[in-house]
Formats: sequence, C-alpha cells, structure tokens
Amino acid sequence: MDKSQYRAVIKFLVLEGQSAKQVEERLTAVYGESAPSSATIKRWVKEFQRGRESIEDDARYGRPSTSTSPENIVTVHKLVMENRRTTLHELEETTGLSYGSIHNIIHGKLHMSKVCARWVPRMLTDDMKLSRVTISGALLTRYNANPDDFHFRIVTSVETWVYHYDPESKQESMEWKHATSPKTKKFKAIRSPRRLWDSKGVIHIDYLPHGTTMNGEYYAKLLKQVRQSIKVKHRGKIR
Repeated sequence: MDKSQYRAVIKFLVLEGQSAKQVEERLTAVYGESAPSSATIKRWVKEFQRGRESIEDDARYGRPSTSTSPENIVTVHKLVMENRRTTLHELEETTGLSYGSIHNIIHGKLHMSKVCARWVPRMLTDDMKLSRVTISGALLTRYNANPDDFHFRIVTSVETWVYHYDPESKQESMEWKHATSPKTKKFKAIRSPRRLWDSKGVIHIDYLPHGTTMNGEYYAKLLKQVRQSIKVKHRGKIR
C-alpha cells in the first residue's frame, strides 16, 4: 500500500470528525507495523483539518533528488539483508548517503521497520514436545488413580544456566524486517542453576562443573544425590 492510499484513509477519517489520536489507532489496528508513523499521521491530519483536498505531495522546485535512486535503494537493501541489526548511522557511513536519505529509503521506499525478537521461554524440538505430552499423560493417569496423595509423591526440576556475563538484551536483538516478514524468536536465558524440589520445598541444588557435559552418566549420579537428599530432608518419603 503506497503513501497516497494511507493519506486517502486519513482524509476520510478526518472528514468523519476523528482526532489525530483516533486516526492513528485505527491505522495501527488495521495495518499494524506497516502503518505510517505517528508524526506523519499528525501532519496529514492537520493538513486535512485546514481544508487541504489533495493527497499527493506538493510540487518541488530544483533538481530532483538522486539520493533515493533505484541504485541506492538496492545498495541499502542489500546491506540491511546482510546484517539485519545494522543501524542507520552505520548505513550512513558505509554508503556516504545522508541520515535523512537512509531513513527515507528504509522506511519510505523499502517499508521496513526494526523490531525486537519475541521472547519465548524455551527452545523445544518436536521430539521434546512429544516427550512432554507422553510424560503428562502418564502423570495424569497416576493422578486419576490416587488424587489425594499424588502431589506429595512428585519431585521435579528445572535445568538452566548460571551466566558469568549478561546475556543479550531484548533491545540488542532488534532486526530490520519487511512488513510481511515473520517475526524472529529469541529464547529467554535465565541465570539459575538446576534445582529439584517437591511439594515441601527445594530438595537439592546442583551446579554443573565447568567443562562437564550433562549426559546419562552424570544424570544417573545426580539422581543418586537427589535420593540421598530426600532421605536427609524428608525421611520416610523414599518408601
């Protein structure tokens, strides 16, 4: 959708008597990230409120601008696709174009916007998801067999990592995307060790030694440690 079509919508809503804020809300609700910026909407709302009829740009005098030539647009688009996290200032230095020209090409010509990756709690494969469904079904069967005593018999755990540095922030993960591009995902990193607990509280905390891999052998040893912790903290529960 080109800018003249957006302006036609803005003009229609202004004629209906809607304010700049209401117009912006309507456009954002319908067009999402591809909607014009707030400043652009407010500027055209004022123009139409003053009685402007045309939705086209005013005629400009002098030589036509060459900064937004097809060649420059292709160059900027190629640089952005090679590094979606690049900034407008970096593109300005690389291409030699002005900041305003880069901004116009990115937003006005390429219709791209820079958005954060969507946080999701864990990266699960299809096999991991299927395993969780199977385990959940088995637990549900056990619950139905003995609902009163079920939660007292469960020991669960969480495995995450303790970081010695600050993981990448959400702001740092921002990337350029087209209006039709799928939104990228970023799996949330929680700075925490492996903890095992039951209905009465934490039973055991384990810190994986540096350079050690969490494999079957290590996990078997860990379960023995958990068993010993249960004996110490909740005597009689092993039976």
